[in-house]
Amino acid sequence: MDDLVEKALARWPNVPAIAGWLKLNLQGDWLLTGPVPEGLTISHPRILNFMARNYSCEADGRYYFQNGPQKAYVHLAYTPWVYRIHPLEQGDLMLSTHTGLVVWPTGMYQDEQGRVLIESEQGIGLLHSNDMDLLAKGLQESQGVLVHHASWTVPEVDPDTLIAARTKLRRDKNTSTGQRTCTFNLLPIESNAVAQRFQFNPNPEVNQQDPNS
Repeated sequence: MDDLVEKALARWPNVPAIAGWLKLNLQGDWLLTGPVPEGLTISHPRILNFMARNYSCEADGRYYFQNGPQKAYVHLAYTPWVYRIHPLEQGDLMLSTHTGLVVWPTGMYQDEQGRVLIESEQGIGLLHSNDMDLLAKGLQESQGVLVHHASWTVPEVDPDTLIAARTKLRRDKNTSTGQRTCTFNLLPIESNAVAQRFQFNPNPEVNQQDPNS
């Protein structure tokens, strides 16, 4: 969280939270859905990076954007994270969230629509549809099961110097750096079971009379 946001929270600690005006879509875009034209996409780089740095989760699985002293709960079109794959010059892959955090993959799933979900230390997320071809290069079939095999990297250098992205790439201070060769089975999962299995609330505005309660 930004220092300015923490200072705003300290100065105005009791600003009511809101819900029902911000949505994360399947491509990792933020959409305004409140008293503005439905589905207006937020695209200004400075705003996107501010939102990326101040996106977090409640203990009860509600994700939110901390907009200064006010918490805005996010409606999730599917998962709380959308992942991108970035090929590096040496042939390794780098994985990032829609908020620009570079992470390690820890598991992979495929739902009934053929969409790939990736799990990391940040949580479960949908792989961006534009990156399915990159993922496919590491896929092979073994005894009737799809397996993904690849070398992944979290660089020691600032990842934003390696890949130019709309949202600045960065590392969490607790994420280790290095290179790992990983093999994951693409485990089957039903899309309607994802939220319960990974304990997040995709619809925080539903039956939410008071988002602060």
